Amino acid sequence: MKALLGLCVVGSVIAGTSLGSDGPRDPRRPLIEYRDAAKYEINHRITFTNHDVTTMTSLELNLPVPTDWAEQSITGFRTRGHKPFQLRDQRTPGRLVRSFDPRSLPGPGESTFLENKYQLVCREIRTDKKRLAAMDHARYDTRARDYHLYTKSEKLLEADDPAIVEIASRLKSETDGPYHFAKAAYDFTIEHITYTTPSPAWGACAVLEEGKGDCGQYAALFVAICRAGGVPARPVAGSWAHGVNQWHCWAEFLLTGVGWIPVDPTAGRKGSSQHDYYFGNLDNNRLALVKGYNMSFWTKRGNQDHGFLQPGTYYWHFGPGSPGRRVTCEMELRGIRLESPR
Repeated sequence: MKALLGLCVVGSVIAGTSLGSDGPRDPRRPLIEYRDAAKYEINHRITFTNHDVTTMTSLELNLPVPTDWAEQSITGFRTRGHKPFQLRDQRTPGRLVRSFDPRSLPGPGESTFLENKYQLVCREIRTDKKRLAAMDHARYDTRARDYHLYTKSEKLLEADDPAIVEIASRLKSETDGPYHFAKAAYDFTIEHITYTTPSPAWGACAVLEEGKGDCGQYAALFVAICRAGGVPARPVAGSWAHGVNQWHCWAEFLLTGVGWIPVDPTAGRKGSSQHDYYFGNLDNNRLALVKGYNMSFWTKRGNQDHGFLQPGTYYWHFGPGSPGRRVTCEMELRGIRLESPR
């Protein structure tokens, strides 16, 4: 995992895990451990069908390309599609693979596709929460580029909204240090938002006003509150690693000298043991596709701003005077669990 703000993340792989109490911990162990690896075969596909458009002048198929992090490794990556090429995000760590060729667009009744296949090794994340809670955490380097990147207000993560600023200020006055502030933001999100899907709201401000949202909106509100309080945080858009189209979002916040601490308020709302576990810990059954919601790829061949990129995106438009209006786009991510690696 790339070091941020001059941090070094340490981890170890050990056998065995259970959801619930962390139990007694050896102070000589690292503050963050990555363990109990599980292996999955991932197939991520987008299929575009032109039903009756006679003249189509542009088509893009885009899929996020997952990155190696401390908690996950990607191997055997391969792409199929029409002349795909990869782009790197200019704002946050992320990539996508894009298929774009104006000379070969699907005619009426034709389909085209883009597909990523790879193996995922996912590790459970466990943090020593007792030690983290008792530590006097070092201050952030507020001059660092990454500090600005992960504390700024942006689309869907409106850290400068007056209501969110007020919540962050109140929570900060009631807590001591970034760890306890992030825990208060986690608790606030779970206590004030009712889970519903599809979400009637979109983004931190909207879900705070509506009081209802899905996993993406839980993550957005938590991140926005953290950022408003000066704690670097980012959402993670991805999927449960097993099943079909099991889309899921969670979040992370940063502690100086420690690293990124995982948080899943949606999973944490389900009971007391889950509430405790999913602040600081994360299971080994998920795929992080993009660590961020707003992604920008600069290219002369198509759209630049992809906004919230999770399942994938496409773009197209008619030629002048073209009859026909019907097209469909299907996105599928299928994960199969394999034998656990040694």
